[in-house]
Order: sequence, then C-alpha cells, then structure tokens
Amino acid sequence: MRRLYFNQKGIGLVEVIAALGISVVVITSLLSLTLFSLRTSLQSTVMMEATKAANQQMELLRAYRDTVDWNTFLGVTNCTGNCHLSSNLIFNTSAPAIVYSGGTTITVGITATSDASDVVHAKVTASWNIGGQNKSTYVYTDFTNWQGK
Repeated sequence: MRRLYFNQKGIGLVEVIAALGISVVVITSLLSLTLFSLRTSLQSTVMMEATKAANQQMELLRAYRDTVDWNTFLGVTNCTGNCHLSSNLIFNTSAPAIVYSGGTTITVGITATSDASDVVHAKVTASWNIGGQNKSTYVYTDFTNWQGK
C-alpha cells in the first residue's frame, strides 16, 4: 500500500497566525470592556459626590432658614445659581462653592424664587465637567415660614 504525503510545510505558521488573530480580538475586547467599566465607575462616583454636595448645601439652606427670620431668609430669592452657604451658615452671593473630587471640580450653587404665597422654591445645582462633557444634578425643595418668625 502506498501512502500519499502532501507538502505540509507552512501549516504550523497558518495555525499560529490564526491563533494570534483570535488572541488580538479577545484582548482588544477585554481592554475595551475594562476602559468602559472604569469610565462608568468614575462618572458614577463623581455623580454620587455631586449629589452629596448638593444635598449638603440644601441642608445648610434649611438650617439657615431655621436660624434667621423669614424676611432675612427671603433674601435668598436674589440668587440665580451663584449663591452658596458656608458650613457656619454665612450666605455668600458672589461665588459658588467648589468641591474637589479626584481632580474633578464640582461647582454647587443655589437658585431660589418666591411666589405670592410666601413659599420659597429652592434648587441646588451641582455641576462638573468630565471627559469634555458638562454634567449636572439637581435637588429641589420648597420652604415655608413654618415657625412664623
């Protein structure tokens, strides 16, 4: 019986090139997934910190309402996103508060309006820039003269 031998030179090289191509596709996919996960995690962390800063500013505004008389508190309605309160309840109308978060600057500002029913509508905005995109989060509430001061 006669065996036929074909020329099999170069078959190993084709297998190595195919395996290398598949490996490059798999590694590229895993790298892309990792980068997407890191970017999403950073955005979530900054959003959580910005929301925390906005909530803190709202709580300071609530404490400010409780420590001053109502007519003084109505002064917050002059705010157009440029106001903030310091931790010792000093109301500042000139510049927003800035919080640093892992190299990202979060700017917090208060906007307040009043209507005829002595209700102050307050909105605290926390904004930041990440990856060339401007992002923001908001916290809303209404204040009334509940103490009658």
